[in-house]
Amino acid sequence: MSTLKDTHLVKDTHEGLLPRIARFSVAHRKAMMLVWAIVTLAAAPLALTLTSALSGAGWEAQGSISQQVRDELRRDFPEAGAEAAMVVVVQETPIMEAPDTVQKLAAGLMTAPGSAGAIDPTTMPAEAGLISQDGKTALIPVALQATEDADRPISAGDLMHFVEDQDIPEGVRANVTGEWAVWHDFNESNEKALHKAELFSGLPTLILLFVAFGSAIAAGIPLVLAVAGIFVGWASLNLLSNLQPLSVWSMNFSMMIGLAVGIDYSLFITTRYREEREDGKGVSDAMAGALATAGKAVFLSALAVILSLAALFLVPVMVFRSMALGMILSVVAVSLASFTLLPAVLASLGDRVLVGRSKEDPDRAAEGRWARWTSKALWKPKRTLIIGLVLLLALAAPALKMDLGMPDARVVDPGAQSRDGYDDAVAAFGEGGVAPLFVTAPAEDAQTIVEVVGSDPNIVQVGIVTEPAESGRLAIRAFPNTGPSDNLTDDTVERLRSAVAEVSPAALVGGPGSQNGDLTDALIDSFPLAVALIMLVAFILLLVVFRSLTIALASIVMNLISVASSFGFATIVFQHGIGADLIGIEEQGFINAWAPLFFFALLFGLSMDYMLFLLAAIKEHHEKTGDAQLAIREGIARTGRPITNAALIMIVVFVAFGVTGPIPPTELGITLAVAVLLDATVIRMMLVPALFGLLDKKTWYLPKWMDKILPHVDFSH
Repeated sequence: MSTLKDTHLVKDTHEGLLPRIARFSVAHRKAMMLVWAIVTLAAAPLALTLTSALSGAGWEAQGSISQQVRDELRRDFPEAGAEAAMVVVVQETPIMEAPDTVQKLAAGLMTAPGSAGAIDPTTMPAEAGLISQDGKTALIPVALQATEDADRPISAGDLMHFVEDQDIPEGVRANVTGEWAVWHDFNESNEKALHKAELFSGLPTLILLFVAFGSAIAAGIPLVLAVAGIFVGWASLNLLSNLQPLSVWSMNFSMMIGLAVGIDYSLFITTRYREEREDGKGVSDAMAGALATAGKAVFLSALAVILSLAALFLVPVMVFRSMALGMILSVVAVSLASFTLLPAVLASLGDRVLVGRSKEDPDRAAEGRWARWTSKALWKPKRTLIIGLVLLLALAAPALKMDLGMPDARVVDPGAQSRDGYDDAVAAFGEGGVAPLFVTAPAEDAQTIVEVVGSDPNIVQVGIVTEPAESGRLAIRAFPNTGPSDNLTDDTVERLRSAVAEVSPAALVGGPGSQNGDLTDALIDSFPLAVALIMLVAFILLLVVFRSLTIALASIVMNLISVASSFGFATIVFQHGIGADLIGIEEQGFINAWAPLFFFALLFGLSMDYMLFLLAAIKEHHEKTGDAQLAIREGIARTGRPITNAALIMIVVFVAFGVTGPIPPTELGITLAVAVLLDATVIRMMLVPALFGLLDKKTWYLPKWMDKILPHVDFSH
């Protein structure tokens, strides 16, 4: 075997960009590592303070009626309290018989940190709706001091700390709730979940990497690269937050994806590098060969993920764009680290990352087992294909009855102030009491609108709550009987908009109770175009890379089936609650409305991940032998153990983020873990060999006119 001293830097003038980058990184390994160390250290302060730079807002559909109403309420009717924090006070004695606690608390809240003023419910008329019918629960509306969305959760948090510190008599409880209080608690639980996920995923990942490489030194390399990439990605997010608000949700997902794909990418490149070195090549040649093959597959995989996520920018919702941006930045950063830092680190470590001379390479030792499995799948390909399809389609079937909805304060666990206050408010005032509707309208039409709104069967209370503004318009508040996550509320909003438009065309129906419905509509409207764009880009990428119409079409279909199966699993667990107790979450009764489009983009990109690595290996062997059946056996055998190890690590990362976070990250993490499991088993071990075995030489079918115009992407070297 060559040693590090045998390294030579003679470069093939026909080499592509990636092999040239590999040789450069090897030749200038110390400078490359120094540059990355400086960049990572410079990024660290920005990365570690990212949470404070992100916003808990951004779920409104831009340009929707509910956003227009929100903007008008903020500008002209702040006294309406549409976004006020609510201090929910519950006591055993009716409030008006023993008002001291409420009055004292309301007086303190007038000047409390984060407060811009409070309303004492004991001084308001009954029609204000601030005291429950049984008289034992009161709402103290508190205007928040913050004027920017990014700061509103902070103001709500200040209020929550103030209420916690008050001397509340025994038998009385007070909790702060409302949209921004919920976001404050969600952000805190989100940050804690990140730290837990790091702890829960760290040790299992290290163990799996050690098993994969058989070397403690080699096992640590992928984690170092992933962390460096994530720090750079987070620092970029922090800087971009100065240009526009970005959602706190981007933080969890960017770390989860960055860690998962970063480890995967470095694992594949390192595995191929070790094989090249074991074949007798020097360090520079081995690294050039690794990036010419595995590196090219990594580049294409990263490109597939980035392009799939980029389709989410079509959705007019800031949170979606933030999450997509965060994950794209992480993927870009870890990919760059894989192409530049990884070769430098591997060259510096020399033979310490290789399997010892007395040991057999576990990847090559496993090739025989994978070849035997593939031969079994190819022996009776029709049966294998049918069994695989039945398994996946059976799992996908529940997705046909998927119900969509948007979460409320239940995204926060019981015990948090905002959740306990929400539960108390719902118990006393009903589901609709925590999310009223608002109508902004010309003052001259107000009374007619009140009558129209009040006649709706799902409205329990309606009234004018402001004086006319300079615009000549005023605000009307209406409480529905149902909550913001109930489809009946969405139906009510649609009825009211139609009915109100008939008597006052200039009136707008919005408010907190309408925001979920408008967001769901925006997501559904964006779904067809985004999905079509994702599939078109994936099809073109596959067609160009593999120069096979059959492979491009078949891969798209298999990915669609895989995604549908993951949707089916999500429906079983998160909508119907089967197994929800095992992961410590509450049954929602629906799938989050943002999930289908977001899952599709991410799952489709990740499904392309292993498919590209596998197909790249099959193409490499097909280019060498010209034998379609042999290429399938050799390709699956060659990638069998590395893909399995990568999939196990990715599953560990996704599950760790899933079981430690609030419901939305849990829904994503667990569903992604199942998707990776299906891709690495049923798709790779059953569908791919069976389908392409049946097609044989037709697998590589390409019309002559396409052959003339498509570029060549070579996976051999």
